[in-house]
Amino acid sequence: MDILRRLPSRRRPETGATLVEFALVAPVVFLLIFGLIGGTFLVYQNSALHDGATAGARMASVEASSAGTLVNAQNCESGQPVSIYKAVAQAAPLLTVNNNPLCEAAGTPNQLTQTAVNGDVNILVTCAPACDSTAQTVQVELTLTTKGLVAPIGLTYNMKAISQVPILAP
Repeated sequence: MDILRRLPSRRRPETGATLVEFALVAPVVFLLIFGLIGGTFLVYQNSALHDGATAGARMASVEASSAGTLVNAQNCESGQPVSIYKAVAQAAPLLTVNNNPLCEAAGTPNQLTQTAVNGDVNILVTCAPACDSTAQTVQVELTLTTKGLVAPIGLTYNMKAISQVPILAP
């Protein structure tokens, strides 16, 4: 009982120390947590972009080998059996894929492009030597301009994925 009587009955003057320590450490901890979440999201977008490029190139190869050409009479993608846009969108379901038609621009018989939309995944298809029955390889290039989620990585990022495959023999 003597020990209990010797303890001071009033509190020590350290009552605000915990609050001050929390105020100093909390911003750093929150910055790290949200930085990890934002960085993980960017890594996911990059991975989905590569998956989409692979699926798009595969579909372009199948389309060119089954239809004999990638373009229809209007010099746009034939979309048979499945359009390249749909293949990319299925492979990267959480990314917004530009759904404008893929068409040949004047003077570029070896490329199918679409009107670019900022913030969407834009598709560029390059055929060698041309996007017709002479095509031997197809390359699909996807580009995405995106923003990070939080301050340290909240900058604008340009990501690109390229996949090239040979045309399958009919």
